[in-house]
Amino acid sequence: MREATIETPLCARKKASNGIDLYQPYTEYLVYYINTMNQQINQPVRRSRRLATIIPASHWISIGYSQNDAQLMEKLQNDMKKCCDGDKIDLRGSPGVILPHDDMLIPHWKKLAKATGARATDFRILNITMPESVLDIMLPSLRSNNVLTRISLCNSNMGNEGLLRLADFLGINTSLKSLCFGYETINDLFVASSLSDAIKDHPSLTGVGFIGCGLSNIEILEKILEGCTTLIRFAITGERLLGGSKALAVIEDFIRSNHPTLELLSLDHNRISDDDALRLALALKCNTTLKRFSLMKTDITEVGEKALLKAMYDPSNMDSIVESNHTCRAYTYDIEKRLRLVQRPPIETEVLNINKKNTSRTIQQKIRMKVVLALCGVDGGLFDLSHFNDLPLGVMPRVLELIQGHSLSRTKACRSLLGPQYEWLENRRLEKDALSRLFHTLRGWELPLLFNNLRTQVPTRKRKRRKTCRYH
Repeated sequence: MREATIETPLCARKKASNGIDLYQPYTEYLVYYINTMNQQINQPVRRSRRLATIIPASHWISIGYSQNDAQLMEKLQNDMKKCCDGDKIDLRGSPGVILPHDDMLIPHWKKLAKATGARATDFRILNITMPESVLDIMLPSLRSNNVLTRISLCNSNMGNEGLLRLADFLGINTSLKSLCFGYETINDLFVASSLSDAIKDHPSLTGVGFIGCGLSNIEILEKILEGCTTLIRFAITGERLLGGSKALAVIEDFIRSNHPTLELLSLDHNRISDDDALRLALALKCNTTLKRFSLMKTDITEVGEKALLKAMYDPSNMDSIVESNHTCRAYTYDIEKRLRLVQRPPIETEVLNINKKNTSRTIQQKIRMKVVLALCGVDGGLFDLSHFNDLPLGVMPRVLELIQGHSLSRTKACRSLLGPQYEWLENRRLEKDALSRLFHTLRGWELPLLFNNLRTQVPTRKRKRRKTCRYH
């Protein structure tokens, strides 16, 4: 304890002629004030008992923190103070650095929970350690919250006990829509079972993501997937799903199960090879509910991309087209980037456009569009028109109309994707393709066979001789 005293100043005292000390009242007050100050100075130093008191970086450095961590600790307190005035709890550490916990931050967590716990719509903690003591402060404050829609915890080092506390919270909450775990290792089967049951029984949860949570373990992965059958969006990214592994077989069975509500499945940033893509493509043919299947940032090359395209569009024959997937768009790149679409093969872009979620198109209409797409091709497949030779002549105008209509719809689709500033990139090629398709169709179809029965004689007209006048 630090001791400090203030000595009472002894100044020359002036006395009146009758011997009375004229400064006595002022001296007594000064002694009282000095004694009070001595008592306050001798008390121990107290740090951050109110959120408004920010512990500076210099203090964190003095107790052993590095300069970078000390600045992050000061920044964390300032971010907490800002969050108290809003309806979102968004606290982020530095990328690549997990900020440790210190008990001196407990008053800040309590003030934050009291200020925003009942009205927060978003709870996001990134690269900040969340031990059990902090979760016991924050989660109870969110129980009465009826507007919380998203929880995202990444690199928070919650551990098994923290995950169990979060599973208990999910059993009480009724408003959550999205839940994301990032690099929170799930290595206990009981913890996985608790989370799975909480996700499955949640009344409003529609999207769940696991990023680098160690789900390569078969038993844990199967248990997690059991609880994700009622979701709309589901993602497993950053895992070591190695080629030929049993974990990938579990994913295949999950796709084949054809869960009625699941529309988006993401396996981005996984070690998935071309052989794995072929297995996933075969499973995708059995699925009729998925709308998007994302495989970005994987080890899939052009060979695997062709296998995925074949699952959505196989022009080998009529039966293979019908048996293709007509509801899902499988891709290995960001399909939202327009310039990225320009660099892809045109046939792939057209198939993705046909399979795009659109309530106005039925499965039969999509099949007909793919049949026309196959007829418009010039690289084999249904372009061999020999099996159409026996059709009546009246069918031919309709086929040509569909081919021309497909070319026009393709032009409009490319314009909508690329925008007016990029139209010139495709206009010339599209016009050439439209004429080329009609030409190849007319050349491939055996027209003489169709016109054999329509031979008629065209009546000839006699030429009139011009009358001339002769003058004699």
